Amino acid sequence: MGFPKVTFIAGAALAALTLAGTGTAHAADGQLTLISETGSRTIVYESCQPPRQLQPQLSQLQSFRNQPPPGCQAVLVNQSGAGLVLCVGRGFVPPEFSRPSLVRMQPGTAPACL
Repeated sequence: MGFPKVTFIAGAALAALTLAGTGTAHAADGQLTLISETGSRTIVYESCQPPRQLQPQLSQLQSFRNQPPPGCQAVLVNQSGAGLVLCVGRGFVPPEFSRPSLVRMQPGTAPACL
């Protein structure tokens, strides 16, 4: 008869550890990985307020993985100043944005990648 109690206690402890491991501190982090023919760069950020601008430091971007926090979007800014909002998920970088001068994290909503 002691066996069901032990199972319940072990199950409850496992559930508590699982919930603790998925704490809210990391749930809202955004992550953008820019991928080029020579490597990749991952940018981790918690907020887009105030907006942030970064140098991509990669040549000839080909693709990306974008998981922004709620209410944020990532934008590639090309040499002529035009911006491209990156979709949420995985996508390819159009040729006109493959050599961006800036990556900007700003408030907004990004569409889902198709």
